[in-house]
Amino acid sequence: MQKKGNKRIVISDSHQATVRAGEELAAQLTPGTVVYLYGELGSGKTVLVKGICKGLGVRESVTSPSFVIATEYHGDIPVSHIDLYRLSGLSAASLPIDDYVKEDGVTIVEWADRIKDRKNGIHIKITILGKTKRELTIEDSRH
Repeated sequence: MQKKGNKRIVISDSHQATVRAGEELAAQLTPGTVVYLYGELGSGKTVLVKGICKGLGVRESVTSPSFVIATEYHGDIPVSHIDLYRLSGLSAASLPIDDYVKEDGVTIVEWADRIKDRKNGIHIKITILGKTKRELTIEDSRH
C-alpha cells in the first residue's frame, strides 16, 4: 500500500485480494459513512462491495443490484448498496440518493460518477491493470 496525502493506493492481484481489501476497509467504516465507487465495467466494484459487506458482518449473498437499483443488507450495521449502472445520467442525477443513506449504517454507491452531489465520504477508484490486477485509489473525504 502506498500513501499520498489523504489518498491510499492498494494493488490487488486477484478476486480474493479485492475481497480482503474490502474487509480491511470495512474496519474503518462508521455509521453514516458513504462509500463512492468508480471504475469501468468489470473492474471489480461489486467484488469490493462483497468484501466490505463481509467485513461488516453481512451473512447473506451480496450481488450487484443493477436491476433493482438498491439492495439493503443486514450485518453488524445495516448496508445500503446502490448501483447506478442502468440509469442514464439524467435519471441518476435526479435520484434522491440521500433517501438511501443509512445514518445508522453504511451506504455504498457503484457508478458514483453518475450523480452530481457526491458529498463527504470515501471515494474509491478501481483501475484495471491486467486480467486480475487492480489498483484501488482510496480517498477519505469524511469530515
